[in-house]
Amino acid sequence: MDTLREQIRSGLAGIKGYLTPPSVLTQPPASVAELAAYAHWGAWTSRTDGPLRRLGIVWHRLVSLPVTVVCRYVEWIAQRPGRAIPVYLLFKLLISTGPGPWVADHLIRPVLGVIAWVLL
Repeated sequence: MDTLREQIRSGLAGIKGYLTPPSVLTQPPASVAELAAYAHWGAWTSRTDGPLRRLGIVWHRLVSLPVTVVCRYVEWIAQRPGRAIPVYLLFKLLISTGPGPWVADHLIRPVLGVIAWVLL
């Protein structure tokens, strides 16, 4: 029989393990397929069905997956100047000509504003 102190320590250790991010220098990130498998069958909840599991799957599809994919492409572009410079120049050209200013004012700026409002 565990004492209350041991149960609290065990619970706090579990929370610490959940909140501690992986080392970005030594551990590769999980693939998109691994993230999907974790959302569907991972041990983040004790049940493999039910409303909590469905909520986690919806979160994965609406938030986790799009953010992960966008961040991975940004990471891939930023890793090499030979990728970053052409992408920046193309972005600058598109944002300065044609429908670019309208897109910046009516799509990009509001989306970034909402993201900043949610995250900050």
